[in-house]
Amino acid sequence: MKKSILCGLAVCILASLAVPLNAQEKKITRDEYTAQMADLVQRETEAKTQIVSLEARISELDRQSNELDREIANLKSETLSLVGATQRQVDAFSRRLDSVTAQLEGLLALAPEMLVQKRKEVENVRSEMGQLRSQPIAALPEIAAKITRIFRLLGDIGARIDQPVTIDYSVRKGDNLWNISKKSNIYDDPYMWPRIYRANRDEVNDPDLIYPKQNLVIPFGVGANQHLVERGHTLFEIAAEVYNDASLWHKIFEANQQQVVEPHLIFPAQVLQIPNK
Repeated sequence: MKKSILCGLAVCILASLAVPLNAQEKKITRDEYTAQMADLVQRETEAKTQIVSLEARISELDRQSNELDREIANLKSETLSLVGATQRQVDAFSRRLDSVTAQLEGLLALAPEMLVQKRKEVENVRSEMGQLRSQPIAALPEIAAKITRIFRLLGDIGARIDQPVTIDYSVRKGDNLWNISKKSNIYDDPYMWPRIYRANRDEVNDPDLIYPKQNLVIPFGVGANQHLVERGHTLFEIAAEVYNDASLWHKIFEANQQQVVEPHLIFPAQVLQIPNK
């Protein structure tokens, strides 16, 4: 930068010196010549003074820039020390978050009937992000911003997955409702087989008898104000999840007495109505 400024000023000085010389097509008096030379000398002196001033200014800016760089480096070092990580570890953490973001954006681009089959993948990402978010590195501003975006994407995906949707399944040789429900791209839980049975009562008279090439409807998700019971669920736990208050379990029981005989007896694949709090 300094060289560019000096070269520019030198060119300007030479140009200014050349103009009067080239203009001497007519004769001038000694006094006129002396006056012009004095003017040129004065202008050269002023230019040199400007160069000195600019060099000093450039030197000061360089000093300030170097000082600022040192302060930034010290601040970054202190920050890394606080989270107990090296820059290499932070970079690796950041790249992982970028990869997860790209993965979730790809899932959001899927058709609904394809997205619901990625539930396990989404749950794995959510679990991993829960672990990553708890690490000290996650407190760094640039990392925290990426994590916030990822959880926003997970929320968007979760909302789409939870919407009721069905896919078609063609029964293969050796299939049964238990094994179909067990498939990782279906429910990944064999105890959810009653849901397939209830959705196909017109086609399946006996849950133990299905046949190759038979077409089944596989439902995913539930409607608004509904909850799909999964293995291990209790009314107490469901109330804690949907109301953030486990003591309200009786409201769910009272709204579902036609299918829940005893409050401690609920089964996987049941779809419960969730009344307003």
